[in-house]
Amino acid sequence: MTIIKKTPKKIGEDAIFYPWRIAVEPFRVAPHVYYVGNLWVGCFLIETLEGLVLIDTAISETLYLLLESIRKLGFDPMDIKKILITHAHFDHDGAATPLKEMTGAEIWLAKEEMPFKKDLKIPKGSDESKFVDYEPDCFYDDDKPIVMGDIRIRTKLTPGHTPGTTSFFVDDKDEEGKPLVWGMHGGVGVNTMNDAYFAETGLPYSLRDRFIEDCKKLKAFHMDICTPSHPAHSNMLQLVPLDRKDYQPFINPQKWPDFLDERAEAARSMIGK
Repeated sequence: MTIIKKTPKKIGEDAIFYPWRIAVEPFRVAPHVYYVGNLWVGCFLIETLEGLVLIDTAISETLYLLLESIRKLGFDPMDIKKILITHAHFDHDGAATPLKEMTGAEIWLAKEEMPFKKDLKIPKGSDESKFVDYEPDCFYDDDKPIVMGDIRIRTKLTPGHTPGTTSFFVDDKDEEGKPLVWGMHGGVGVNTMNDAYFAETGLPYSLRDRFIEDCKKLKAFHMDICTPSHPAHSNMLQLVPLDRKDYQPFINPQKWPDFLDERAEAARSMIGK
């Protein structure tokens, strides 16, 4: 057996070389939505009457953590019917292929992501250079929600972090039948919105402008609960209660517009860098 001797310098390296270090016990974030990701990348499981829907898979090295989280919640990973990918960075779709082969689930992606996924000029030393080889089974249609039994999932193309980054809005109901909307922005990291990145990849600077403009427009979307695609972009993990089935601490309609304002300002700070 070959032992890899490497000192992790960031959480992404921990995920690859020591994945158990970034494990997170699963918890509920909305009536039928659960966090099954890790300290680095968010993955969300949606329970419906027609099976399970998974948003993002994280990397292949942490697939066993994802499967274990799903089982700890009392679900069977083989019931996953759809895998919805926010964007084609390896930290979000790295386990898509083995998970599809295991469960037979459909992989969904934005069609706008395909040229980026297939033809991007690779930035030197960038993690974004690690692309996963798979073909989506379905593409999102923002005018046609994904309906699974009693759950409706609305999609919204929100480019910026990548050309095809997609956000999700889930129409849910609490135990008394009261409507609640849970959602997440598909990618708010500004590490791909600086001038140097655009120059090296050939991606248009207009992606940053579109991201900032979309942040303004998305504030009009009502969101009772919003959680991040990366835990580091929010205080989500600090809000987890002792009862990990209790989603009440995450209900905060003001969090969504505040989050968008903060991310738009972060993107503006990348201008000229």
